[in-house]
Amino acid sequence: ANMAWNSSMNTTEVRKMLTDKGDDGEYKIPFIVVADAYRSETVDFADLVLPDTTYLERHDVMSMLDRPISEFDGPVDSVRLPVLAPKGESKPFQDVLIELGSRLGLPAFVHKDGKRKFKDYPDFIVNFETEPGSGIGFLAGWRGKGGESFMAGEPNPRQWEMYANNNNHYHYELPRSYQYMRNWNQGYLQWAEHHRLIRRNAPVLCHLYSEVLQKFRLAAQGKGPGRKPPEHLRKRVETHFDPLPFYSEPLESQLIDTRTYPLNAITQRPMAMYHSWDSQNAWLRQIHGYNALFLHPSVGFKGNFKDGDWVWIESPWGRVRCMARFSESVEPGTVWTWNAIGKASGAWGLAENAEESQKGFLLNHLISEELPPNEAGEHVSNSDPVTGQAAWYDLRVKVSKADAPDDVALTSPQFRPRGLLPGMKTFTGKVLTIFSARNGGRS
Repeated sequence: ANMAWNSSMNTTEVRKMLTDKGDDGEYKIPFIVVADAYRSETVDFADLVLPDTTYLERHDVMSMLDRPISEFDGPVDSVRLPVLAPKGESKPFQDVLIELGSRLGLPAFVHKDGKRKFKDYPDFIVNFETEPGSGIGFLAGWRGKGGESFMAGEPNPRQWEMYANNNNHYHYELPRSYQYMRNWNQGYLQWAEHHRLIRRNAPVLCHLYSEVLQKFRLAAQGKGPGRKPPEHLRKRVETHFDPLPFYSEPLESQLIDTRTYPLNAITQRPMAMYHSWDSQNAWLRQIHGYNALFLHPSVGFKGNFKDGDWVWIESPWGRVRCMARFSESVEPGTVWTWNAIGKASGAWGLAENAEESQKGFLLNHLISEELPPNEAGEHVSNSDPVTGQAAWYDLRVKVSKADAPDDVALTSPQFRPRGLLPGMKTFTGKVLTIFSARNGGRS
């Protein structure tokens, strides 16, 4: 996660926190380690940088234990295999974690005698089991010593090879009678329990009334045995842990003046990339090298600004200058933009005047990580009170035209480039030029 940029709320203040010092003159965060394949915004705050690899230089798994890529007709998982050797001193961060776990003697990484269990990440993927003797690991395909088992079986030393020989994935096709209405399909439920995809063979029902939420609510009311919420949070728990569905305004909206900030603001990951990853592809930068604030034309009409004008978007916690673009498809009470396209000047190996930093921007600067002080306390997380999910979608803003002298074609806030870090060299590699085949050039 890029904590000094697009992975944090209240980004400007977070950057200050990373260098904040106590009364004794020492940093409040005494030592920061960052692992990254690029010079992301967070690298500038690191005491130690561990050079990571890209996906082209390491093993990866899309595991049955974590967001597999299953198809409708059965479970699927997959792997990625390196096509290049790591450059310089870079090392896959998965290997770094295995090494740290082994040296620290963490139980999952060492035997009872203290000797390490796993040589590296590929070895970890093959030999790890959810519990001793369970036969369940990260990959479902080709388990058992000879690869004869599915889902459960002894570690197979040739498992990576067998995935590679099957186009890097494993697909188990369920019998057709198991492929439908699986939440109460008896055949499927028996199969899923046998393969330990579910804990018990019972219909999976969507409960309109949640007994679990009611237990929390009763505890907040002081009823029943067991632990009770802290006094200052009891009303919050009693209100939001309702066993029946109900609508509630976002917590922040209940604590600010929504007439001053009438618009909902949403930031969304670009479809072509995830967070900042992959955004350095030359062809991708040509598609979206910067982002704009998309809004309904009626918002511009009310604010006396036009499509393509520079505007201020403000929340109770800060303001950002960016370019406005009109779209009839946007709901009139909502504005939105892509996340992670905007970069800090000089970061990611980009030129200091690259579009990503001069025109690109983040809404993160406007989102507070804490709610305004209220009866629940002065430092309460700006997150869903039940799930804990950060309230990225609960932002309220206002938009106004950036009049002179603020109507410059430059996003705000801007951060001063920090120059080359120790050990860095200026880029002297080949420049990639892409010609349009349509115009008779090479592509």
